[in-house]
Amino acid sequence: MSASNISSSNTMKFFFDDGIAIPYIVRFWVFLVSNILSFICCLFVLYQFLFDSNLRHGLHNHVMIIVLFMCLIAELTTVPCIMYLAFYGVAWIQTPTFCMIWKFFDSTTYSTTIKLVAWASIERHILIFHDQWVSTKKKRFFIHYFPLIFIVLYGVVVYGTITPMNGCNRPFYYFIPFCNYSSCVYNSLAFTLYEYLTGGVLCSVLIGFGSTFLVLRVMLQKRRLQQQIQWRKHRKMILQLLSVSSLFIVLYLPPIILATAYRLGVPTSVGAQFITYSRLFSYYIQFLFPFTCLSTIPELGTRIKNIFRCRWRQQTNAVLPQQWAARVPVVNRINKQKTTTM
Repeated sequence: MSASNISSSNTMKFFFDDGIAIPYIVRFWVFLVSNILSFICCLFVLYQFLFDSNLRHGLHNHVMIIVLFMCLIAELTTVPCIMYLAFYGVAWIQTPTFCMIWKFFDSTTYSTTIKLVAWASIERHILIFHDQWVSTKKKRFFIHYFPLIFIVLYGVVVYGTITPMNGCNRPFYYFIPFCNYSSCVYNSLAFTLYEYLTGGVLCSVLIGFGSTFLVLRVMLQKRRLQQQIQWRKHRKMILQLLSVSSLFIVLYLPPIILATAYRLGVPTSVGAQFITYSRLFSYYIQFLFPFTCLSTIPELGTRIKNIFRCRWRQQTNAVLPQQWAARVPVVNRINKQKTTTM
């Protein structure tokens, strides 16, 4: 049954055929497990980044902290709505306002995550090779903090503005993700091209070439100067970027390449099935991102052991007073009997 012959007041429960062979119930359980594991990992990594002073003060970790918050927001808003739709076959709340809010959270978190990682690919070059650019508070604000603030506010303002624009009276279909809704602004070829170039091509180039060129630049300078160029100091920074970039190169770059091919004249039938599946698995960018950050935390094994040790000590401290309280009357009774006998 196609979306074209179903009205927005539809109440019949059925599952829309989106061309993906994976059953909806399987998608629900896969997303549920992935979301829970990713959420737990995200909380753990955020705890380490925020409460460890060395990690918190590292400028290269700030962009990762913001992206982790974006992942948390997506895992608490967009993903549960997708799971509800996969389980029940209909949107959680069947109103245009809900669909627009759902679309807003998805567009904002996803696009902001991509732009932040693209900026991280540039910022690593600054922090490693031009650290004098962030040597003062004023420089740090304009070079480091301002781009982060701008990227986040850009996503919130832009998508908060264009999402409710439905002057073309686009219908809502409550059995399709996001109710099959998109802003009428996307009817404009100019805005669509702008989104494609800034959010797609530019970010892909920065992530792909930025991370690759960073490694080459480090190796060339190391060879030219015949020294380690503080390799131990910057190694974790580089490995962190490479692990994150590899995730985006695998899950984000191929659809952008295919979209570019379409614009250059390749028939849309080529790779159509791949595009369909890539939309579904694009959520794994946010599911897997916390794990890529987890792998770069120093002394990870020790940190995990310390958490379990602290938990065990708390349980022990809670049990011992209860045991002692239970033993006190017995001890008093024995002492009393000894006193009487004497």
